[in-house]
Amino acid sequence: MSKDHHIIIVKKKKRGHHDEHHGGAWKVAFADFAVAMMAFFMVLWLMGITTQEERLIIEKRLQTATVFDNIFEITNSPFPIDFDGSMSPFEKPMSELSSGEERFGSSMFNKSSQGSEKGGRNRKLNSAIAGKHLSTPELSVLAKAISQIAEELSASENIVLEIVPQGLRILIQDDDDHFMYERGSVELTPFFEDMLFNIAPILGQIQNRMVISGHTDSTRFKRQDYSNWDLSGARALKARQVLVDSGLPKSNVLQVVAMAERTPVYKEDTRSGKNRRIEMMVLTKEADEQLALLFGKGQIDESEGQAVENARRFAESNRPVSRLDMLVN
Repeated sequence: MSKDHHIIIVKKKKRGHHDEHHGGAWKVAFADFAVAMMAFFMVLWLMGITTQEERLIIEKRLQTATVFDNIFEITNSPFPIDFDGSMSPFEKPMSELSSGEERFGSSMFNKSSQGSEKGGRNRKLNSAIAGKHLSTPELSVLAKAISQIAEELSASENIVLEIVPQGLRILIQDDDDHFMYERGSVELTPFFEDMLFNIAPILGQIQNRMVISGHTDSTRFKRQDYSNWDLSGARALKARQVLVDSGLPKSNVLQVVAMAERTPVYKEDTRSGKNRRIEMMVLTKEADEQLALLFGKGQIDESEGQAVENARRFAESNRPVSRLDMLVN
């Protein structure tokens, strides 16, 4: 009797390493997760040890610094990274959830419009110049009054005054502690609203008209439908509106100008925050007339129209007559 023998065949599979299928990608993901958790706990730690004022400063730095500029420079570009013309997904929620007033406090300008604050703006100019059209030497008195206001507001670093042949140049600019506009916005921060709120009544006590110009640095917008021209013009118009709402007569503004980055005050670095500013030129009567003549025949007040016409007739009737004119006529 033959015996059946069962043959057992054992197949051995060579198992590959687990890493060969995944290529070690999990290590990169884990490293990203660890970095994110470290950043999260650092934020919690900072929230615990800082004051509200320090948090606002940190927030401002995070919103304004870019990887291309000095971290302490404030650029006028609305977004630190180009999102193809769209707002950063990290910046948008913050802008929507908190207004400038909530983030930086309310200004005297806003309180005055609500009827709860009048502000210390009762300063009067010397009666010898109040209500008059000031000449270049007389504008130095106006400059002194504005300088005193700047000192009271702790804004001496933000206002530059210069007497030039055309009038009084008032330059309002950012510094390391204060910036005039929120990033990519035309909304004035409370510090600069208060500045214009207090200057407006002084400028309204004289007859000199002014030109308001907006300036940016040379940082370009990535969007095709908006540029530094648009931004500088909109900011200058905003400054004019705040001045008018604060007591400056509308007739005192002759022109509002957008200058973009064309006239930097700090030419060594055209992207510097020193070039982001608002300028107000309080014009002498001569400069006012010359500027008006650039846009036609100029404007003559109705009260002066008859006097000018009488003077013209008097000059024509008393002009010298030559012998040739006598023979012809």
